[in-house]
Amino acid sequence: MMQKKAIFVRSAVLAGLLLVAACGQKNADSKSPAAADAGPAMWSVSDENSTIYLFGTFHILPKGSKWTTKAFDDAMAQTPVTLTEVDTKSLAAQASMAKVVAELGVNPPGVTLSSTLGPDRAAHFSEIAARYGLPMSNFEQLKPWLAMVALSVAVMQKEGFEADSGAEETVLARAAKEGDTVDHLESAEYQVRALASLDEEEILADFDTSIDQYDDFDAYAERVLTAWTTGDVATLEQETLADMRVKAPDSFRILITDRNSNWAGEIEKMMAGDQDYFIAVGAGHLIGEGSVVDLLATKGYKVERVQ
Repeated sequence: MMQKKAIFVRSAVLAGLLLVAACGQKNADSKSPAAADAGPAMWSVSDENSTIYLFGTFHILPKGSKWTTKAFDDAMAQTPVTLTEVDTKSLAAQASMAKVVAELGVNPPGVTLSSTLGPDRAAHFSEIAARYGLPMSNFEQLKPWLAMVALSVAVMQKEGFEADSGAEETVLARAAKEGDTVDHLESAEYQVRALASLDEEEILADFDTSIDQYDDFDAYAERVLTAWTTGDVATLEQETLADMRVKAPDSFRILITDRNSNWAGEIEKMMAGDQDYFIAVGAGHLIGEGSVVDLLATKGYKVERVQ
């Protein structure tokens, strides 16, 4: 049982927040390039002696998805160091995730998911789970944040999405082929602890926002995937992040804003040298006011959307 839960969270770390995005940048160029350069959104950040490409990913994609472009190929070829959000592949990272999930994701004796959610939320969750052949009993031992993660990954997998087909897999395979140095911006344990750190009221608010997306998953997934593939950041904002920003502001701060600030600080350190980097993270961290892109533009770096 615990092994299955650990696998759910490992996949969900790759899935992130499915895909989060925001628009309305004040300081950075958010306009789409010419149609010939259309593809998932990507920016360059540069100073006098270094360039960093910031590529917005979709962590879990349908098998066989085609999205690479010449701009993506060129950016990876030009950069000897590649970074992603998190290491989920090493044995050490997987062991750490399993440990923290057991610590933070499982209800104590006598507490069930249904009792925590209350009758209305539990019925909504159960109805969506049953639609995909998943009995409610599979989730009762899980705390709401982990139950939502588990349901999200299970639904996406049943709909033909695969973590192994996610954008990061392509990025890492290309990095290996090119002999890049590979690193990560944070640990998987940090991501799991961030999810688990929300208080119950905020978790339930985020739960309400997330569960609504699965009432008509096929239509929702089509809209979001099309928006990501074409770099349509306005639609991404509307479909994935707008409700979270308003209805679950603490979730937004912990899962988006705080991490954006952390990563911008790390990228500043990279910019102090003369190395070039390719950084691939969930698209929502790169788009909108308070995004990594926006924070770096505010600090005076030259920021340009290149795809």
